[in-house]
Amino acid sequence: MDDQLETAYEAKFSVLDMDVVKKAQGASKAAGPINEAEQKRQAELMKQASIAVQSALGEQASAAGRRVFFARHGERMDRVFPAWTRLSYTESGNYKPYDMNMPISMVPRLNGVNDFYDDPPITELGYFVSQLIGRGAKLNCINFDTVYCSPALRCAQSAHGMLKAFTKTKPKICIEPGLFEYMGWYKEENLNFLSTLEMVVQGYEVDPDYFPVISCEDLKTKYKNETIEEYYKRTGDVIGSILSRHTKSPCNILFVVHAPTLDAGSRFLTKKTANV
Repeated sequence: MDDQLETAYEAKFSVLDMDVVKKAQGASKAAGPINEAEQKRQAELMKQASIAVQSALGEQASAAGRRVFFARHGERMDRVFPAWTRLSYTESGNYKPYDMNMPISMVPRLNGVNDFYDDPPITELGYFVSQLIGRGAKLNCINFDTVYCSPALRCAQSAHGMLKAFTKTKPKICIEPGLFEYMGWYKEENLNFLSTLEMVVQGYEVDPDYFPVISCEDLKTKYKNETIEEYYKRTGDVIGSILSRHTKSPCNILFVVHAPTLDAGSRFLTKKTANV
């Protein structure tokens, strides 16, 4: 579905206009202690960023508007522990964590540990941070009417953590395969997601009745050879289709996705040129 927005969304807090490729200058990335002037500079930058975020989150949606929130998944296990699938599983296939930042238990997979290669879980820290983000939203009186999530386990776990703060008004998580990241990074035979039913059985707050814009099967067949440009278009089409389902205003919609999807989705909503 090729949905086009009639008007562009206003970005309240975004890095769309920043040069994210250019490396930071100065001592910010230097190892070890930094001087007092640099400490003051960084403190001022953090203060300005905090004010910008609080101002954006604290504003109330207009009577006829919608607010769309994008959140990236939490810290990935394979980024912190590259050999975790080899070191944390016994010869009999039992999971035994060897670091306090590793989950105490692991989600069972149809193909065993092999399914984690392209669909890893998040760390304990990643899950903790996701809960903090949810708590921050609640403290700012932000309630999410609907939550859409990539089928990746790391996104589902992050969305689940964010919703922990909303015990009374917790919405269900809608698993949308069309929100998965660029397919050019994956080989179809190694990409296996948990089904919606499996997520429900594992205790995730997933909506079993949600009908996705793009199915997992179509994602792995029709889009397996997509280009970056086609990926940006897919993301925009899916988000446009989702928003067309929400006629009620005002409403808050949360997307828990991947790093490139943050850029692709934000550019679609604000009608900015794709950064490719």
